[in-house]
Amino acid sequence: MPLLVIYNPVCGDRSAKPFFQEHVLPLLTDKGKNVDLTVETTHEGHAGQVVSEFLHGTTSEEPLSVVIGSGDGTVNEVVNELFKDRSGSATVRRIHIALVPCGTANALYSSLFPVPSGEAAAKDVDYRLQSVRAFVSGERKRVPLSLAATELKSPASSEGGTDTVTKTIVSVVVTSTSLHAAILHSSEALRAEHPGLERFKIAAQQNSTKWFKARVRLLPTLRNNTAPEIYDSGSKSFVPASVEGGIVELQGPFAYFLSTINVDRLEPTFRITPLSHSIPPPPNTCDIVVIRPLRDPTLSEDDAAAREQFVAKTWAAMMAAYQEGAHVDLRYDEKGAIAPGGQGENLIEYYRCGGWEWHPDPSDEDARLVCSDGAINVIEPNGWAECRASTSSEDRPTFEIYVA
Repeated sequence: MPLLVIYNPVCGDRSAKPFFQEHVLPLLTDKGKNVDLTVETTHEGHAGQVVSEFLHGTTSEEPLSVVIGSGDGTVNEVVNELFKDRSGSATVRRIHIALVPCGTANALYSSLFPVPSGEAAAKDVDYRLQSVRAFVSGERKRVPLSLAATELKSPASSEGGTDTVTKTIVSVVVTSTSLHAAILHSSEALRAEHPGLERFKIAAQQNSTKWFKARVRLLPTLRNNTAPEIYDSGSKSFVPASVEGGIVELQGPFAYFLSTINVDRLEPTFRITPLSHSIPPPPNTCDIVVIRPLRDPTLSEDDAAAREQFVAKTWAAMMAAYQEGAHVDLRYDEKGAIAPGGQGENLIEYYRCGGWEWHPDPSDEDARLVCSDGAINVIEPNGWAECRASTSSEDRPTFEIYVA
């Protein structure tokens, strides 16, 4: 079985290169694993290019194993490069990945291997080598990666025409709009001065009073047309989101709109979609967390005072996500106060469905931001985005992660 080793030397705290030299490569050698190619990435997209070129240069029909040392971004690069490459052997290959967490948040790794306790544990050598050890053990225990493909679309040039897909982006962790996308967009300007998680907290404060004007359509699954479901905190289960079934429409404004696949957290302790672990999803679905401020019984219109007033409730939800995902059970009382186990509307709307459409209001420039695994894309004026989750496909490579 061919084996590649790829690591990003500048991601996270820049520890990938020494960690691979001191721990990963010696472990592979000790276990008799022959590495066909070791690459230290030098530019964005490099990892995807390396894997694609290797696949096109070999006639082997065996799965390709890749040890990747990075955050979630490098895995995303590999997936996107092979997803768009529809020529030759690259379209039918099986990619088996051993992850080494070297990035800032490491959402995928920390979801597959939850940190036992505290930030220090996430830096423990044995903790970081779990996926590689699973690979070299020979037990071949792997989990498939679902993909979320998002199409950015521009409006038809003539009445009755078809909207044009301007770009397709694929994520393996998170696709979002609203506050999360705005935070990621703002955080890039802070990366040099604040390379760690602190930059996200600063960016969050910069965007805290923003609401995002849009409408959303939640879609059934493609394969079996299962209708969208919503989490009912009373019964602790998912129930149909609409009595009619089919597509569910949500009107904004939105404070938060975020969907995930494969993960229940975006940081080691930030469990934003905890139900993907406690109530495992069926294939070809994503979990979606929504905050719509005008569900607050004390708010009736979108104005500066209302936006300022709602900030504390948004942060209450985010802080509760750090408490084992407790935000999903926060509910309003009649006075608009929020607490777990209340009798009013849920602060969080938690959906599970086959995908979604995001139609931003043309007047709201910030609502046109779409985040895909940390990369920010912008919907064209008057355009929209459609995201679809898929677990497997016959016309693209399949990806699996080694787990303990």
